[in-house]
Amino acid sequence: MGDMTAAKNTAPPDARAGRAWSVHLLSLAAGSAIAVGVIYLPQTLLSTMAADFGVTSAAASILPTVIQVGYALGIFFLVPLADRVAPRRQVTVQSLLLTVALLATAVMPGVLGAALGFAVVGLVANIAQVIIAASPKLAPPGAGAGAVATIVGSLTVGIFGGRIMAGLLVTAVGWRWVVVLFAVLVLAVLLALRAALHPAQATSPGTAYRSLLGSTLNSVRTSRATRESVLMQFFVFAAFNALWAAMVLHLTGSRHAWSAAHAGLFGLVGMAAGLASPVAFRFTRRMSELAIAGTFLLVFLAATTSITLDADVIPLFAVSVFLATGANQFIQTAAQRRVLTSHADHPAPANALFMVGVFAGGATGSFSGVAAFTAGGMRLVGALGAMLIVCGSVVWALAARHDRKHQRRDVPHDPIQVPERT
Repeated sequence: MGDMTAAKNTAPPDARAGRAWSVHLLSLAAGSAIAVGVIYLPQTLLSTMAADFGVTSAAASILPTVIQVGYALGIFFLVPLADRVAPRRQVTVQSLLLTVALLATAVMPGVLGAALGFAVVGLVANIAQVIIAASPKLAPPGAGAGAVATIVGSLTVGIFGGRIMAGLLVTAVGWRWVVVLFAVLVLAVLLALRAALHPAQATSPGTAYRSLLGSTLNSVRTSRATRESVLMQFFVFAAFNALWAAMVLHLTGSRHAWSAAHAGLFGLVGMAAGLASPVAFRFTRRMSELAIAGTFLLVFLAATTSITLDADVIPLFAVSVFLATGANQFIQTAAQRRVLTSHADHPAPANALFMVGVFAGGATGSFSGVAAFTAGGMRLVGALGAMLIVCGSVVWALAARHDRKHQRRDVPHDPIQVPERT
């Protein structure tokens, strides 16, 4: 027994450090997944909350809208603080505030009170963005890119895994206890997050808060690529959220009459698309960011157009939703990479602004998707999604045209050889 203990204690330091980092990375991924899952709760619980508050689905659509508006505002006003405040401290404070906000929302008696609660939830739920920014500095040498990829991948699990969990539980315990459960999960992972984030320090502790916000705004003013990417992804994520915000209403409505639990399980379609996208992305490595975005804008347009035809044929509808979800991930990855490349020297402010645009689009899509469903069912939501993708495609076409002109100007021309006179 003593020999076995000694063997454990004499393990190579690199091996012990590797195991410790694996545990910390798992904690960072779990914390990110739970935090991002929170902001999609109102979409999954929409029909149940509308019934509980005695309002129409259209009136209750304010709930998934305000949480994404709050999230966008939080990215702009709070995420830049990660340059000034140690990530461990920021994540701790925001996790505690998020727990309190979720618990307060769970006891709100009316839809307006719940809307206020969810707005605050969204404002402080952007913990994953702080963790993603800190993870390369926490990772062992050479493991930074893998750490970011792991945590970004966990967001897909959080978005759709949270939807599945909430859908399975809401029928049994009600939406309020589902919200309480997520508050408990946020608090439960906090100690592990604090341990994982302990080595990370603020990168610019003396920088004024106004300067941090200013650098975020400057990224869009000084970079055409950033402006184009933000606007394109605004429309794309609006289309994505329009589909998923209306999903539970479509599946639990009188035509299909699924239970909330079965509607929640439809999130497996989204999770499958999200997990398959990184594997498929390997086949696009030789394509430019704009080429990838253009290709999958066509895929997204085909998917939303097909929804106008197959919305009530569930197997075909599931294929269309799978393609739309995967296309969104490809386009966002390409657009975000374009933003980061254009700000390689100082990417954090530009990335924050990009994510503000993403979730501003998400809020727009949540509201308009439910409104379209109320007016004309899932087929009209498909038409709305197609229209939004067309708008994004116009932005893409203008960006591609500008890039082609820029490339032609940069191509050196051979000077005309004038023959010498003899």
